[in-house]
Amino acid sequence: MTYGGIRLVSLAAAGILAASACGAYAQQAGEAGTDLTDVRGQSVMERARPGYDAAGIRAGGFMVYPTASVTESYDDNIYATPTNETDDFVTTLAAGVAVNSTWSRHALNLNAGLSQDFYADNSDEDRFNWNIGAGGTLDVTSMTALSGSLSYAQRYEDRGDPSSPAAANEPIEYTLFTGAAALSQNFARMTATVGGEYLNYDYDDSATAGGVPIDQDFRDREEFIERVRLAYNISPDTNIYVEGQLDQREYDLQPPPPAVTRDSDGRQVVVGSEFRLTNLAQGGAYIGYQERDYDAAAFGDTDGLAYGANVDWFVTPLTTVIFTADQSVQETTVGGASGYDRQSFGVDIDHELMRNLILSGGASYGNNDFGSSPREDDLLGAHAGLLYLLNRNFDVGLRYTFEDRDSNVAAADYTRNVVAITLTGKL
Repeated sequence: MTYGGIRLVSLAAAGILAASACGAYAQQAGEAGTDLTDVRGQSVMERARPGYDAAGIRAGGFMVYPTASVTESYDDNIYATPTNETDDFVTTLAAGVAVNSTWSRHALNLNAGLSQDFYADNSDEDRFNWNIGAGGTLDVTSMTALSGSLSYAQRYEDRGDPSSPAAANEPIEYTLFTGAAALSQNFARMTATVGGEYLNYDYDDSATAGGVPIDQDFRDREEFIERVRLAYNISPDTNIYVEGQLDQREYDLQPPPPAVTRDSDGRQVVVGSEFRLTNLAQGGAYIGYQERDYDAAAFGDTDGLAYGANVDWFVTPLTTVIFTADQSVQETTVGGASGYDRQSFGVDIDHELMRNLILSGGASYGNNDFGSSPREDDLLGAHAGLLYLLNRNFDVGLRYTFEDRDSNVAAADYTRNVVAITLTGKL
């Protein structure tokens, strides 16, 4: 099937379902209140919806949940440039599967997915992503648990990423391997957890439109993270904890002069809580101190606050407000910068207009301070959308996304608007 055929089929299918959603609205509006119960202790998106949730496929001691989707989107600035923006239509075909155990003890979860983006007029931007992963928990005793996970993914860097070379004739491809393990031990009302994580980034080289090579091997790196947490359990679903973390970021290649190595070591100590406040809110938050030392004298060390939050507020049984916050030090290859301090804040709202019609919206603000470089970026974001659940096997979603980056480096500014409609099938 040609690209035009794929695009027409996806638009037709999504349009038919969108029309069905509008036509069904009036019919179901009078019935909307008949199956709503006060489940204020759950978020709108977590809530079970009999008749609309995928039934899954039972396979022995596992449940299998396959999905497939087609998305048609319009992006008015595909290269994330400050001027002379290029717009395009993008068709995305995606499929995935989740396999979850149903055992009374222990747990094993498997997942895999793939997606292909087709650009109507700029085929160099086409990209194929895929991932595979596994995770699980071994209940050694009633008081001791060993958990772990492995994943491998092929991804493409977004054109708006600060480290993405603007001159590249196609998005930067990279692979990411991650592995994590943790051992938890309960002592009455105390829980001690020791764990670690490993990440390996491998970037592919690129080239300019004129064929000049753009080396990306210098970005390949490994990250090692070690954590220790001691938590006091106030109740079965609320604790307070103190956590210490060390990490090492090691780059595979040491660049020739005048470039310098970006290797660094980090430390962090935080206090926090994971909680449920009756039926009003649930989530987690922490605050503490972090510092990072760079091997190269040319890069200044950083230190300061570390904080994060992800809290669901159950405003009413039909409305959930989600607050997020994050302060961390991220890697970058922006000239002269060791890394960048990232601060981000967001608020999202999900509202269940009917049992099978969910409205959503949100806004975010971020600031990226590039340390040893004078560059500083302010980022604004917003989104709005609706999700219509047709039945157990199909749903259709419509979403609008806005992004704006205001930098003191004029060439780094950009504004982007994306409108997308998605048809999803599930079993």
